[in-house]
Formats: sequence, C-alpha cells, structure tokens
Amino acid sequence: MDLRHMRHFVAVAEELHFGRAALRLNIAQPPLSQSIQRLELDLGVSLLNRSRRGVEMTDAGRAFLVEARRTLIQAELSRKVARRAAEHKDELRISFVGPALYRFLPQLLATCRETHRHVNTLLYEKSSPEQMPGMLAGEFDIGFVTAATDQIERCESLLVERSAFLAAVPGDSALARHASVSLATLAEQDFISAPRKLAPQGYDVLSMFKSAGVIPRVTQEATQTNTTLSLVSVGLGCGIVAGTAALRQTPNVTFLPITDMPAYMRWELVMVWRPDHLSATAAAFVEVAKSLIAAHPEWLDVAPPINLITAAEARQ
Repeated sequence: MDLRHMRHFVAVAEELHFGRAALRLNIAQPPLSQSIQRLELDLGVSLLNRSRRGVEMTDAGRAFLVEARRTLIQAELSRKVARRAAEHKDELRISFVGPALYRFLPQLLATCRETHRHVNTLLYEKSSPEQMPGMLAGEFDIGFVTAATDQIERCESLLVERSAFLAAVPGDSALARHASVSLATLAEQDFISAPRKLAPQGYDVLSMFKSAGVIPRVTQEATQTNTTLSLVSVGLGCGIVAGTAALRQTPNVTFLPITDMPAYMRWELVMVWRPDHLSATAAAFVEVAKSLIAAHPEWLDVAPPINLITAAEARQ
C-alpha cells in the first residue's frame, strides 16, 4: 500500500464512478481499476462493490476513506514542512483576526524586529474559523484567534489580550452624547453584525442581546471589525466591537461601555501554534510574545482603555 493507491481510492470513492475518477486523475481506467484491486489485496478487504448499476462503497470502504483522507492531508503537510525548512528558514507566516492589529500584534512585531531583523514576516488577515484549517494544514506558523474558537486542535495556545466589548455608535448621533448604553437601547437602533455562521462560539451578537431579553434590528452584515467601524462612521448603524478598537482613532465613531453586557462575555485574543511543526524562528517568536505579556499584565485587564474612560467623563 502506498499514497498513490490511496489517492486513487479517494477519487473513486468521491466520484463513485471509475471513468470520472480516471479523468480526474488523468490516467487510463484499466490502471486505475488495477490500483484499487491491489489496494484491496493489500488490505485483505473489499472497499468497493462494483455492479452494472455503478459503484458503491462497502462498510470497510467508508471507514478506510476517512483514514485515507487524513493520511493524505498529513503526507502533504509533511512535504510542506520539509520544503519550507529547507527553503524558507527565515520566513514566518502569521494569520490573525483584525482586532489583533489594535494593540498586541503591532507591538509584538516591533519587538521581534529589534532582535530578528532577518526574518521575513508574512501576514494574513482571516476570521478565526478560517484560520484553524490553515493552521492544521501547515499554511500558517502562528495564528491569532478569538478565545472562543472551538476548532483549536493539536495546538498550544497563549492568552495575549483581554478587554470588554464596547458599543460603536455614530459620533454625530444622539447616543454619542451618552456616557454608556444598554443592550436594550442598542436593539432599537439599526445594527451591524457579522453573519452568525462566521461568529466564533460565544461571541455572536444574538447571544449577547438574548442575555438582555431583546433582539437586535440587524440591517447590515460585516465580517471584519474595520468594516463595521467604517459603516458606523457613515451612520449606517451601531455595532459591538472589541474594546481595543477604541485605541484607534476612527472618524465619527464613539465607543461606549455597555451597562448590561454579561460579565462572562469579553473579548479575548489567543495566540496558537502547532508545537510539532514549530520552526526555530516561530519558537523564538512565541518566546518574545510570552515576555511581552509578562511585561504588560494590563493587556489582560478587562477594563476599558484609558482614553475611553477620559472621553466618557468628558461627556458627563
């Protein structure tokens, strides 16, 4: 049994047709049939039932398909890791959610640059659900995801940032003159929210409003925090964002504490990595991150940023 036989079987199992599988693999049909027969002989079981009506998988075939896919994915990952180790020793690929740019990630990159100027850093902004498959497939060395992500598998993690959720409201609206706002009040406004299917578990807006017994009037969907803030700035609605967003000056956007946000709902940013495929460059990056967190314990404080507190006092 070798990887070639596995690839052939997966193609036939997915197409359930030898002719289509042969075209997909760009080989003739007789060698494909022989490859599957050799695989079945090596395993000592029948993987496929062949008849005039077509091809069906046996119970053994369905079980083997799951493991064959995993084996092929792992084999491809091993190839990528080996080639990258040989060709790109000083390259670091980092995936991240947008709010990582408000405080932690730029500070980390600047600190690393002081001692690792030779490292070429590649940055990829992606949602948390989008990052994890890439992390597991070896496409990224380090990821920054929300703490509620339920897909962290075979990864080590480090909590690097924590903050309260804040309401982002148009700066020229009546709400902007208040020092704080409730979820009930926000539910009465046009609201901007990420599609629920893309929201990490525990971070979707409907769960937040449900805790207050209200339903938001979602009039616009946006997947990125910066997109939400841009829409808020032109008066298209209000949004709920990570508290660190207030550290950035966004024209015509006012950030307000939310009076009835449940205490257990808070923004948390986590750095994740695969320990079994961590290069020396990535390992050094992790150590710098740990030192940075130790030097800034306030970054794990859930209190609103100082500039937000000052602005709220000025409006009172």
